[in-house]
Amino acid sequence: MNIKETDSGKNRFLGGTLPLLGAIFMAIASVVYIMYKSWSNKAYAEKWKDYDECGI
Repeated sequence: MNIKETDSGKNRFLGGTLPLLGAIFMAIASVVYIMYKSWSNKAYAEKWKDYDECGI
């Protein structure tokens, strides 16, 4: 077995795996961000809901 053959296989594996892992990471990060923003907006609305009726 030649050294270049093993390097080529390793590069092909990394070239196919890293973009996939990056895409999965970005998808998970996006879902976490959306959940955090939703929770934050809900907490903000809950904090100020008593003042909605006073006309401010």
